[in-house]
Amino acid sequence: MALKIEKRVGIAAPIDDVYEVIADINAWPEWSPIHKAARGDLHFGAPVHLEEYFEGLGTWETDGAIADWSPLSHIHISVPKPFYAGSLVRYFEFDALSEYGSSFSIGALFSGFLSVREGKAYREPIRRGFEAFGEALKERAEAKYAADPHASSVLVPPVPKDDPLNKPRPNWHGTHFWGKKK
Repeated sequence: MALKIEKRVGIAAPIDDVYEVIADINAWPEWSPIHKAARGDLHFGAPVHLEEYFEGLGTWETDGAIADWSPLSHIHISVPKPFYAGSLVRYFEFDALSEYGSSFSIGALFSGFLSVREGKAYREPIRRGFEAFGEALKERAEAKYAADPHASSVLVPPVPKDDPLNKPRPNWHGTHFWGKKK
């Protein structure tokens, strides 16, 4: 049993500009409308402390650790809970859509009976907070890219013109695989 609360936003900026903004966890309170405080570094097992304000819920303090992290891909923060309460993973994920566009997802994955119950009770305020965070990130990354469009350091491979999945199927008839044609 699991519950996922997620908000996805498209960003008109290269993925490395988006990642550069989000990777500086300590700077989130400067631009994020939901973060009153944020502390953390990007390396496996590093502690992360977030103080987030959700309209209708007040300020929530979240203490976790970097459970999984890959540059230009994702940051997953595991939030420890007592064994009977289930688990919570906060995630921030990025996708390169093109050389000049990307998408970003922020979410929370609640697992276990008590954790899912908590997620259901607070779903709408959390979703609105995630939406505000995503829009603020979009604004900041697009402004960063507009200020210096040639500063992008990541090369995203071009999308192939031919669909590699739509190739003709091999004709195995008449080969040794199927036997000889008569």
